[in-house]
Amino acid sequence: QQQQQQQPQTTASLDKEKQQQESNGRAKKEVPVTNGTHEDEKAVAETSGEDKDDENDVDGDVVDKKGDSDEANSGEGKEDIQLALEMMETAYSIFDEQSSDTGENGWLREQIPRTLQGLGDVLSGLGRLPDAADAYSRALPFREEAVSKTAPSRRDDDNDDDDEVLSLDALKARRQLVEANILVADALLSCPDGHDVVTSETKDTLVRAAERVDYARGYYDKARDELQETVFLMGKIAASGADIGMEKEDVCFAATLLMGVGETLAVHDEEVGEEPVTKKVKR
Repeated sequence: QQQQQQQPQTTASLDKEKQQQESNGRAKKEVPVTNGTHEDEKAVAETSGEDKDDENDVDGDVVDKKGDSDEANSGEGKEDIQLALEMMETAYSIFDEQSSDTGENGWLREQIPRTLQGLGDVLSGLGRLPDAADAYSRALPFREEAVSKTAPSRRDDDNDDDDEVLSLDALKARRQLVEANILVADALLSCPDGHDVVTSETKDTLVRAAERVDYARGYYDKARDELQETVFLMGKIAASGADIGMEKEDVCFAATLLMGVGETLAVHDEEVGEEPVTKKVKR
């Protein structure tokens, strides 16, 4: 009988403990929040929303912050480009002066055409196309000089082509000469139609309006001939087992540039060829 009386008591105590644990768990999960706190949060949310509206709306007008930042970046970009242009002009002046005084034909002479082509790129980006054409054309003599200095030499006095001493420097010099002619032709073709090609600072007339396309075609033909020589030289160097490296890609890129100038000339020729026919039809 004592065992039977203890068993119900034990069961009852276990049920009571279980109920207490469940009630404690519910108490932990339910975190009471006063109405005042909810109202405060709601007020803060409404205030932040009003602040956002105030930022986007000034006197009834929507403020385009992105547009303002783009305009500021554009202004800063132009200032940076102008500063870079001035620094490159200073560098060219130093290289040119030192080269004239010392007659240096090494590293110093190589920097002059590099600087001139860089100047041409910046001037072209600024829309000063006549100045860009002038800078590109002044780099040509230095590129031609480099080709003559790196021309393949022969071993002893043998006239056999197989005995030529080929070098990647010669290939690079020819490729750079091709690029220089292409840049001049492209700059001339990009100048406005019907206007002389006149530099902005010195007011020198580089090319008359009527001769602009003919001059550009001359540089294009020169670049095409030099490209053929470059490809021929590249093939000979590759056949000798030498590693051409990145020069192959650079030559292909120069060929692509030349193709673009050729297409521009072709479009111009078509327009000129169609113009007389159009006039006859109108009459």
